[in-house]
Amino acid sequence: MSTNNLPLARSLDLFARAQQRIPGGSQTNSKRPTQFAFGGYPIYADRAEGGCIIDIDGNEYIDLVQALGPVLLGYRYPTVDAAIAAQLERGILYGLMSPLEVECAELICEVVPCAEMVRFFKGGGEATAAAARVVRGYTKRQVILNCGYRGWPDVWSVANGDPGVPTHLQGSLDAFAEFDLDDLRRKFQAHNGQVAAVFLDIQRAEPPAGYLAAVKELCHAHGALLVYDEIVTGFRLALGGMQEYCGVTPDLACFAKALANGMPLACVAGRADVMASMAERSISITYGGEALSLAAAIASIHELRDKGVHAYLWELGASLQRGLNGAAQATGIPFHCGGLAPMTTMDFTERGEQPEALLWEYLLQEMAVRGVLLRRGGLNFLTFSHTQSDLEQVIDAATEVFTNLRALWGTPGLAAAVAARKYR
Repeated sequence: MSTNNLPLARSLDLFARAQQRIPGGSQTNSKRPTQFAFGGYPIYADRAEGGCIIDIDGNEYIDLVQALGPVLLGYRYPTVDAAIAAQLERGILYGLMSPLEVECAELICEVVPCAEMVRFFKGGGEATAAAARVVRGYTKRQVILNCGYRGWPDVWSVANGDPGVPTHLQGSLDAFAEFDLDDLRRKFQAHNGQVAAVFLDIQRAEPPAGYLAAVKELCHAHGALLVYDEIVTGFRLALGGMQEYCGVTPDLACFAKALANGMPLACVAGRADVMASMAERSISITYGGEALSLAAAIASIHELRDKGVHAYLWELGASLQRGLNGAAQATGIPFHCGGLAPMTTMDFTERGEQPEALLWEYLLQEMAVRGVLLRRGGLNFLTFSHTQSDLEQVIDAATEVFTNLRALWGTPGLAAAVAARKYR
């Protein structure tokens, strides 16, 4: 792609219309243009295939955002699309239950270590909120100890003081520091006999050796349950998710995103005795048996199990880490690509006197104009459809961008270069 500024007229015009009818202009907070590089970065997709996406202005990119993580096999993955098309001929949603509910639940129980029973939902926040209700009902306790982001429902948003969340929920959720067992022990002591469960996820770094086993032991010693939020890690780190990769099985786990390669499907899975108590709770959705997403999930899991997907993702991710870190080191830019290879992290390790937001805006705009989409401070999501050739293009683009950034580092020219990329 030319390094001339991106043509973005259609995207920007459409977003102006969106702001008149959609609060915030977007259905997903993390997809708002201000989260990327507004004015120098695409906003709306026209179509996508494999590891690439084409915006409504006709620009094509290698996409490492991948819908914020749901796309694991690739856009328009043939086997999954065929399963969706075949089910579409039979119907989307019925007044009766779909046999796919049973088939998909059985398949998840085969591949996820903790799964003995399964309930389906549509989004990650819905699944984690359901899990919170289940653990409180099962243990007859109210307090949840939490580390990480779980979504927007009141049970989680109470920690943020969001307007609209009943204040009397305060005290029902207490946060503990990541990888800090001493802090978790203090929380258990502070809420002695009141803790229903610990919720956590592992996204940006390997857990310390023995950490998860110690958390599980601590939970059970206090009569609490251990719940993994695998919304991001599920089916991505391994077929059985983080729990398979780390070797420590929780009591319950929540899945979404990569479960159905982009179709809207989530689930709570776990111990049969805990899950069975859900039948007594008012936890029910009309779309739990929506058949297109279930068909997609079944096809996706079979592909993940049969095609060596995870070995490929780990190999590709390690290659991306080496390439981006090599480009940064060669050009003297304090930038690091780390984390877990199928979902790598990116960070500026130093920023000098310039705002970090400015560095990200420069990086995202300059990579986009060279045909690569990254996310500000977020994870890079690789798919089974990405190729080594794609990564070579990503690394070549990064090398050029870092070289140019080095010349601008700490100068007023950086802000000018960012402004110059904005659509006029």
